[in-house]
Amino acid sequence: MTEVPLTGGHIAREVVRIGGTVHRRGGEENALSMRLLSHLEAVGYPYAPRHLGVDPHGREMLTFIPGETTDHPSQRAAGAYALGGRMLRALHDATSGHALAAGAECVVHGDPGPFNTIFRDGLPVAFIDWDSCRPGDRLDDLGYMAWTWCIQSQGHVPVADQARHLRELRDGYGDVEPQSLIRAVLRRQTELAEVEEANLRDPRHSPARRRHAEWAVAWARADRALVVRHEEELFAALAAPRRPSDPSA
Repeated sequence: MTEVPLTGGHIAREVVRIGGTVHRRGGEENALSMRLLSHLEAVGYPYAPRHLGVDPHGREMLTFIPGETTDHPSQRAAGAYALGGRMLRALHDATSGHALAAGAECVVHGDPGPFNTIFRDGLPVAFIDWDSCRPGDRLDDLGYMAWTWCIQSQGHVPVADQARHLRELRDGYGDVEPQSLIRAVLRRQTELAEVEEANLRDPRHSPARRRHAEWAVAWARADRALVVRHEEELFAALAAPRRPSDPSA
């Protein structure tokens, strides 16, 4: 069958689609993600591709999940944020206390942005690109998701809408103290800016990688500045009592 190259997300190595499967070059760093995907299949977690083994060329095989990623709220349907929060909570609950968590709180996706989430009809159906999964802290994963799904200094998204989306995602995930979530968002933005600043200065990286680092630093800093400017409004949205008509109530 024909091999169709796949791009997008944070894919860094050869990835192709063959019919209903995705084939990619693996590495030692992917060992945890393959074990995690097998565990998630065993416990019935529905929001991830399935690991199908290795093809004759030594490439890892995964099920292909049809749909698209999103980069703007206009591409997401009502209920998308709450559903995304539930998807992440289910991952954390499915790995809490498991050997894969290696004594940490759970296994985190590590990069659960909308660019690593497949949507159909505006609703999320699965997380992809599990290469960054690792033992970790729930709030760090949720903070990154809250940032990348809800906070957007570009794209002309009203802050009131961003605050509402943040509330919907948090309510979908479950009870998290408002200030703790905002601190987690700011922490993840700061961490990414610092990491990519170091990558930008590292002469071992290719020009293309350093250009990406420059973009990432600007992105993280601009979004962090938005959170700092509007922290009171974001906090108020998270702290407001739920209305009985709220879908996540």
